[in-house]
Amino acid sequence: MTTIKDISKHVGVSVSTVSRALNSSGYVSPEVKRKVMDAAEELGYIPNETARTLNTSISKVIGVLVPDITNPFFPKIIRGIEDAALEKGYRIIIGNTDHDAEKEKKYVEMFHQNNCLGIISATWSIDGPGANSRIPIVLLDRVVDDSISVQADHYKGGMLQAEHLIDSGATKILLIQGPDTYSSFVDRYNGALGTLKHNNIEFSILEYGPSADPMGNINDGIIRKYDGFICPNDLLAYRLLNFMYENGVEVPAEARVIGYDDLEFSKYIYPSLTTIRQPAYELGEKALKTLLEYKDGIVTDKRNFDVQLIKRNST
Repeated sequence: MTTIKDISKHVGVSVSTVSRALNSSGYVSPEVKRKVMDAAEELGYIPNETARTLNTSISKVIGVLVPDITNPFFPKIIRGIEDAALEKGYRIIIGNTDHDAEKEKKYVEMFHQNNCLGIISATWSIDGPGANSRIPIVLLDRVVDDSISVQADHYKGGMLQAEHLIDSGATKILLIQGPDTYSSFVDRYNGALGTLKHNNIEFSILEYGPSADPMGNINDGIIRKYDGFICPNDLLAYRLLNFMYENGVEVPAEARVIGYDDLEFSKYIYPSLTTIRQPAYELGEKALKTLLEYKDGIVTDKRNFDVQLIKRNST
């Protein structure tokens, strides 16, 4: 493996001169710098990012926090972050928190110890452990007061869910609440709730308690009581559709189901799932660009992406 000592010997200058030329950290004549850069390319020199970070306290690494890497929504976001990062010469470290505040805190500490340039987090709860972080943070699909964030228009998404069920003929709707520790779920819930009330539709709410699984409160009596179901995400909608199939409830003839996220599987399950599409890849891409702008002192308003109703067979 080529080192700066090899480049030094090849060019005939000191190691410190090679270091200054490679890192643009001091004066080197244009001619010498050109020779050093040519030698580095010829010899196949690869910079030691760890050593560079120790010397400059500036890292080309960005920490990314997600609550559950097994949720198909987050790999798409991560891909958007990673592609945008590589394009700008950065790398990412992924921390999977499993919705565990203590685990999240340890990842934040690790990002600080590794001199990460900043953090993109899709895990922050309202009182998240990163509130006092010493490095720039961009919240992704989550909003906390005075934070820099990138998210979809979840309030509109919730409105679209309710409007579509009403338009499809549902007259008695069950609104299933998502975890209220995350602003995205709160906004989509409030959007659906306001729309149902405005249209004087008969509805009930299935609340989400601490560590609750909404499906634990679903039974045969519940699913036969309503003809419309608003789910907080596609994953829960999949489980609900499976439960209905096992209990002989025909969808959409007897019950209409709408999800949220438009995961890749939503068009392949049976019946295919009507849902709200939020642009996961673009959210990740924009989060990375927003973090780099934030690092450079450019602070913008919250970035809201539009959402779209995707009509399929479940309604």
